[in-house]
Amino acid sequence: MTLDQTLSATLLTALTLVFGGLFAAVGARPGEEPPGMNPLSGVRSWVYQLQGISPAVLARSGYDMAVIDYSRNGREKGALLASELAAIKVKPDGRRRIVLAYLSIGEAEDYRYYWDPDWSRSPPEWLGPENPEWKGNYWVRFWDTRWQEIIYRSAGSYLEKIVAAGFDGVYLDRIDAFEEPDPEYDPSRRMLAMAQFVEALAERGRALNPGFLVVVQNGEELLENADYRRTIDGFAKEDLLFGIHKDGQRNTRSETRASLNLISLLLDSGKPVFLAEYLSDAAVIEAARTDAATLGTPLFVGGRALDLPYSR
Repeated sequence: MTLDQTLSATLLTALTLVFGGLFAAVGARPGEEPPGMNPLSGVRSWVYQLQGISPAVLARSGYDMAVIDYSRNGREKGALLASELAAIKVKPDGRRRIVLAYLSIGEAEDYRYYWDPDWSRSPPEWLGPENPEWKGNYWVRFWDTRWQEIIYRSAGSYLEKIVAAGFDGVYLDRIDAFEEPDPEYDPSRRMLAMAQFVEALAERGRALNPGFLVVVQNGEELLENADYRRTIDGFAKEDLLFGIHKDGQRNTRSETRASLNLISLLLDSGKPVFLAEYLSDAAVIEAARTDAATLGTPLFVGGRALDLPYSR
């Protein structure tokens, strides 16, 4: 047995002892949604692609869920056609595939249709500095109504474009923007503001399309908020097992456990969790698959560029 396999076995043993059964939801617990009420509960495999989208390729895949961008280039002219999205929604065997639109609500992206070129030299008050790890992405004061108008509050908002296109729901990113310091709001106020943002966005989406799904990525600290847990339909976690400090490097047991302690709050309500790991080494990928299978969570494995129509 390799060192990595030994570490994996040790971690899984510890997690099983601490969390034994939480990730294999069998039957209903008090307060849990009845089986079959949440369509995401039937997802066993998923693909996450934001660049180089080919509707024909995605349509030929067998994944139960696809998370994609609503546009090939972020602009309205690049938006997927209704016929293309309809094709992606049907798997080769004729069964339905859930298709969610990626939507960043904690950062503004300079390649999006809403971006004003003047912002680069004269940014609005709600627009913050560029994220040093992602060129073209800018922190925002997400609680500002002017930003929220772009995302969901106004006629023709980003959310309305997604609903009109025919997506089954949204996959919200940069939920963890509440971690970014701001003199205007302290940490607890930022967390509450993000939870309320998601709740209001979800309400608007479901008013436009009953059954509209909302999956959030990262920011598991918000799962302690009961209203927030009730609002969302699912949760996705990047780098639960590997990659906090370096791509391909296993996270410490305490780091993984800290996230799982919070994620278990959602699982107790019967809602699904999805994992995204960014890996390339075959042995490490196999270890991640083993861990995810033990935890009972659908796993996507890819590169951080998210430019492949399949999970490795």
